[in-house]
Amino acid sequence: MRAPPTDRLGSWKAIAAYLDSSVRTVRRWERAEGLPVHRHMHHKLGRVFALRSELDVWRKTRARAPKAASRPSSAQLPASLRSIAVLPFASAGSDAQDDYFADGLTEEVTIALAKVQALRVTSRRSAAAADTTRAGARVIAGQLGVLYLVEGSVRRAGGRLRVSALLIDASQDIHLWAGTYDGMIDDVFSIQEQVARKIVEALELRLTATEERQLRERAINNVPAYECYLRARHDMWRWRRDAIDRAVQLLRQALALIGDNARLYAALGLAHLQYREAGIDLSDQPLLEADACASKLFALDDHSASGWQLRGWIAYSRGNTQDAVRDLKMVLDLDPNNSDTLLLLCNCYLISGRVAAARPLLARLLAVDPLTPITRCMPGFAEIMEGNLEAAIEPYRQMFEMDQSNPMARLFFAWVLILNRRSDEVNTLLKSSPPDQRDTLPARLSYFLANAAMGHSHEAEAELTPQIEAIAHATDVFPRFLAEGFALAGARQSAIHWLQVAIDRGFVNYPFLSRHDPTFEALRSDSAFKALLETARHRWERFEV
Repeated sequence: MRAPPTDRLGSWKAIAAYLDSSVRTVRRWERAEGLPVHRHMHHKLGRVFALRSELDVWRKTRARAPKAASRPSSAQLPASLRSIAVLPFASAGSDAQDDYFADGLTEEVTIALAKVQALRVTSRRSAAAADTTRAGARVIAGQLGVLYLVEGSVRRAGGRLRVSALLIDASQDIHLWAGTYDGMIDDVFSIQEQVARKIVEALELRLTATEERQLRERAINNVPAYECYLRARHDMWRWRRDAIDRAVQLLRQALALIGDNARLYAALGLAHLQYREAGIDLSDQPLLEADACASKLFALDDHSASGWQLRGWIAYSRGNTQDAVRDLKMVLDLDPNNSDTLLLLCNCYLISGRVAAARPLLARLLAVDPLTPITRCMPGFAEIMEGNLEAAIEPYRQMFEMDQSNPMARLFFAWVLILNRRSDEVNTLLKSSPPDQRDTLPARLSYFLANAAMGHSHEAEAELTPQIEAIAHATDVFPRFLAEGFALAGARQSAIHWLQVAIDRGFVNYPFLSRHDPTFEALRSDSAFKALLETARHRWERFEV
């Protein structure tokens, strides 16, 4: 006897919506917990359907199922195992703005849990990079190096909001807690707090008074301003002038709505820095704008972690690496697992010749942000700075394989292969570069280095443009690549000029420059090169960890 048409749910999305969960969750329930899903096997693609009546019975049976008997309390686990990742909340709506909202909820729950010192929370970047489409909970947790996973969904309908969340013990693939929250859009801040608190309770952790206060705080307690912030955060990372302009406008609009706000000033300062990161505006103006935002942050809170972090980025952008280190250490005192801070502080230590100080921070960075490509190559950078060139190949290969569409990843991998004199691999790598990337700055630098390493000096110099030289004056990375390329090509004066720029921009790793960098072998007897190394040595010796 056929079921009534109204009993039938004809897709994974419809089944997930009926159970107030994500598609990913209901697929896993079918595999692991016997969720009754049927397939039209006579169709080529094996389309699925489910019956509401069967799902209702399954849900009641599952609710009565006994819990696993001997799971240890999270509070009894060693700190290294009290680890959790918040997977991207799925949007059940069709509007792009719903996607921003789901992304924002993911971020807020991640930030809230990161305030609990007893938890190690994976960065939002790595959680978003996990392969959640085909893998089960154990595999996903293995990718991220965590014991617990949080996943959920967000549905907006008019002014109403429904949020569903689920906490999973991935080691046993069991659900420790699940909850659904209904309310108006204005209730989103309360819902975020409730989800975080329920997760903490399910893990049997006790909050300190400070953590209680921090969970109650509302970073942006106004929905229109909050939506401006979510849209701005999306736009500022698109590395285009129009997108960054739009992000700045949205953040100023949000500030006009609610007045001074720490989260908004931190985002606005970062948006201004993006003009320089994207090579759009290399003047001092973005730094001055970011400086103003940092001052606003410290006026609101003289112990602002966001303020110290922003000021650290500004100092690094100006080549003041020592000042950047002081500010970034202040951030880690307040927020010890902030992946952005760990990444920049590690980089500052490495370019300053303080590899031993960077290594424990690198271990922490890999623990909280394992799937971000630039994180994966940082141990390789440490090896290079100590002269272990071959040991760096695999970390840079991993970074490139994780992000092959990124021309910067290809440039970094080519650089490491050139340092190891693997010219055949460099040629193969560059031949596989997408044609539409050929004229990008990283691609031109890759070909510049490769041609210089092969002794093709004219071909190497043909890759350089006024734009490359302008951008190179604003970083420590690009002038170092130019110095190494010109040294390989035998252009002594140009090599020394660009090395001077790199040192002025903060690259003062004297041991690397004087002993480990193979590209400078022919220059080490040159008097001008020796004088420049003395400048680097004095700055290296004075550098404070």
